[in-house]
Amino acid sequence: MKTIRRNLALADMDIRTDEDGKKRIFSIKFVSNEGKLYYFPQAYACGAGKMNHKEFQIRGVQPCDCKGNPEGHPYPVNIDQILEYNKMKIIL
Repeated sequence: MKTIRRNLALADMDIRTDEDGKKRIFSIKFVSNEGKLYYFPQAYACGAGKMNHKEFQIRGVQPCDCKGNPEGHPYPVNIDQILEYNKMKIIL
């Protein structure tokens, strides 16, 4: 399995749209604060509430379908608990 540094994955995740103005879709695997493992084969970055995301080290992730339509609700993800990004293992 390929690896990616966490800072590069976060920088890529922070780019919300592509050149055409469409949402950038990615896959992500993370562990919630309750210890539950989540894997979203298709998701996009969104807000995680009214807080400073950089200060609290949280990113918002919204699962979506193949057309980019949201499914379910957004999940706040602690950056220390991200295991994979675009099928690449996260390393420090």
